[in-house]
Amino acid sequence: MIEIVALTVIGIVLAALLFFVRFQLINQRIRKILMGAKEGKTLPHTHEWELYHNEQAPSQRIRACLAELPIAYKSHEVRIATDIKNSVSTDFMTGLSKFQVPLLLHNGRAIYNSRRQISYLVAQHERGAKLLPTTDEETTRLEYWLNKLSGRDENDYSLAGSASGNELFTIALPVMGAFLEHLKATLLVKIFVLNPFFRKPLSTPVLRALNTLSILENPVLTEAFETAKEIIEDQLDEAERSLKTHGGPWVIGTTFSQIDIEMMVLLYRLKQVTMLDDLLQSGRPNLAIYWDRLVLRPSYTIALVDHTRLDTKAATEKILATRATNPAFDELFRVNH
Repeated sequence: MIEIVALTVIGIVLAALLFFVRFQLINQRIRKILMGAKEGKTLPHTHEWELYHNEQAPSQRIRACLAELPIAYKSHEVRIATDIKNSVSTDFMTGLSKFQVPLLLHNGRAIYNSRRQISYLVAQHERGAKLLPTTDEETTRLEYWLNKLSGRDENDYSLAGSASGNELFTIALPVMGAFLEHLKATLLVKIFVLNPFFRKPLSTPVLRALNTLSILENPVLTEAFETAKEIIEDQLDEAERSLKTHGGPWVIGTTFSQIDIEMMVLLYRLKQVTMLDDLLQSGRPNLAIYWDRLVLRPSYTIALVDHTRLDTKAATEKILATRATNPAFDELFRVNH
């Protein structure tokens, strides 16, 4: 009896070890694919560089990087109301391991996550050096800022303040609420069924029944929004100090780097949420000048402005109108420090 139990335990342990080893090997292979290693399935493609993207911040980052270098690419814009079956080939859909944008293809090889994509472009493309530091001081500053960037899945739609909280997603909730308020329920169902790229965000609990005033009426959302404001204001204060210390013109010095792409996307999102002017005028003079420089770069127009939907612009106007008539709502958008 004891021998049978011992053999059973040994069998379970061996099975667990085999599962663990197999799991590690699979994870290792996935990481290599994501980082652009030669292993992995090649997806259908016609150009050296192709990008599947939408209007959200991760797509804005990689578009800005491609525009800065600059690198020509075939664009596949995944719009929220698009019937994907009529705009993306069946072969391509079959080859996808997950429906997530942005998706960058290099000779058909899939690379996910905008920050990995930028790192890949900087390392692989001959023009990538344009975004790299030119002095030891700039290198130190770049490493510092890169360490501050979160390594989480950028498609994690969690509220700020939670374990995997996403402050950029949280701060944009009023825009999403104003946008969703005008979408009919039947259209949302159609989007969910026909567009797999939007199933994850649309199935996120926080987006259910979201409207313009949800951020004020739901205590959980109000607290998360305030937390996101604090996190973002700390980031802006850090950038202000950095610009003041070394005199700019960019966050790490004279080199326009990946960090400036991050800041461009963040500040543009704050502009859409109608918070940017207030933030820049609250004791951040160097950041205000920095923003003026950012909007003059061609990448700002190419990667952000040109891809902003009319519905999103209407959502921004809706927020402004609501702030003008609702003092409590307006107060939520005011800076904390």
